[in-house]
Amino acid sequence: MTAGGFEVEPDDLVAHASHVDGLVDRLNTAVSASDSAMSDHAYGLLCAFLPPIIRPTGEQAQDTLKASVEGVQGLSDNVRTAAQSYRDGEEGNKQPFERQLAAAPREAEARVNR
Repeated sequence: MTAGGFEVEPDDLVAHASHVDGLVDRLNTAVSASDSAMSDHAYGLLCAFLPPIIRPTGEQAQDTLKASVEGVQGLSDNVRTAAQSYRDGEEGNKQPFERQLAAAPREAEARVNR
């Protein structure tokens, strides 16, 4: 049974990586927004007990957002690396054929001149 192949367009991968970079920008915006904190006095006297309860959850959320930025940026980098690998592979695969093609006219000319 013959395995079915697949085609990869490196330019499509680079376009996808650019889209993922846009997501990184949006995540960075969320991280920046999470940096702005309200003072403990913003909750008033009645809810003064909330900041110590909410703060750890907010810090965990901020850490998670920062980790998301790193992960999604890594994805973008990996997709670009894959695109370059496909380009390099195609370049390596076509070189023997190009050498053969370049040599073919010389061989044909040598046969004619005999």
